[in-house]
Order: sequence, then structure tokens, then C-alpha cells
Amino acid sequence: MNSFDLPVNFLSYLQSGSLKVTCNDSPMINFTIDGNSRIINVEDIPISLSKKPGLFKQLSVAKGLAKNLKHDNITLEVRLHGETVLKLGADANPKLAKIVTLSDSIEITNLKLLKKLGGLI
Repeated sequence: MNSFDLPVNFLSYLQSGSLKVTCNDSPMINFTIDGNSRIINVEDIPISLSKKPGLFKQLSVAKGLAKNLKHDNITLEVRLHGETVLKLGADANPKLAKIVTLSDSIEITNLKLLKKLGGLI
């Protein structure tokens, strides 16, 4: 089994709904489904990890997930405070990001916010 089979299958089976994660009544993460789009909106993460892979390592790991999402005609959109940062899968239009990610299924829409998000998780 490919390490990305479970997440992609999980995202493929979801048809509608939303999930909100809060901490002390403050919004942290909102997950919603809109047609073939799966949207993760990060509002805040109250923890930080001291040993985490760099941004480029994280993007290289995402390549397999993005390829499988595209195959299943699903888009995973990652947002920070409501602003799109990254798209994986079907609706990704990589433009210049393709040079960095070597993938036609990963679109970086806001590098500045992506770096900020990378600092949160």
C-alpha cells in the first residue's frame, strides 16, 4: 500500500460536510467540502514542532498525495486565515512552482504565507 492511499481514499469518499477544530473556544482549523474541493483553513495552531522537515522536503512529500488527488479529480486547498496558500490535485495550476516541486499537481499561490504556515506546523 502506498503511504498516500489512505488519505486520498479518505478525501475521495467524503461528499459533503465540515469539521471545525477549536481550542478554548478559539477557531484553529476548519475543514470543509465544496464539490470536488476539500478546503483546510488554518486559523491558528497553538503548538510548534521543534524538529520538522524544511519547506522543500514537505513539498516533495506532498507530490505523491497531489498526484493521487489529481487522478481522483479532487483538489485539496490549504488556506491560512482564509487566503489560499497551496492547492494540490485537480485544480492546481503550478506555473513557476513546477520548477521547484517538479509536479504538475502542486500550485503555490502565496509563497510568503506558505512559509508562515510552514512555521506554524
